[in-house]
Amino acid sequence: MTFRITREQAAQQLGISTRTIDRYIKSGKLAYKKIANKILLDEKDIQSMQHDFNALHHNPTTEIVNDGPGHAATSSLATNAKLEKIIDEKIDKFFLVFQEKDRMLEEKNKVIFMLQQRVSELENKIGTMVALPDYNEQKQLATIEKTKLEDKIKQLSSAVRGERTKNSMLLVIFVVAIVFAVFWYLSFVKGWLSF
Repeated sequence: MTFRITREQAAQQLGISTRTIDRYIKSGKLAYKKIANKILLDEKDIQSMQHDFNALHHNPTTEIVNDGPGHAATSSLATNAKLEKIIDEKIDKFFLVFQEKDRMLEEKNKVIFMLQQRVSELENKIGTMVALPDYNEQKQLATIEKTKLEDKIKQLSSAVRGERTKNSMLLVIFVVAIVFAVFWYLSFVKGWLSF
């Protein structure tokens, strides 16, 4: 096998598009070799395909030469046999083309079916999801509520600290007052006793 013909050259040589060449490669009708990101095709495959295409597009012409009654009958029988053979070949080629088209349509239908299933799955997922604007709004409200609660906690903490400070001051004043009262009492009792 000699791999020398590019996809573009083969398409030009056969008179078809490169996408058709790609389909033939994918279906295995053409042998290929990939060298440095370039696809090269087998020359023999391209030549046989070109021969097949020429046979499809070839319009047989019949030429009747009258060399006599016996020769004309054999000549027309031979041309009829050739015509039938060519017609059978063309019919076979058309059946192959139709089968290829049916297979391609079947593949496309499978892809469409899979895509429809995927769309319905995504629709179900979307139906069960929380809408993004609602989620963002709920997140913002939760953040605002959290900020309010933190402010309230700070206020209560400062109020508790203030109460502790006030209670501590009152305790100190009370202790000082008791100490002062004890000293006063002791000095009063001592002063009373010294009279």
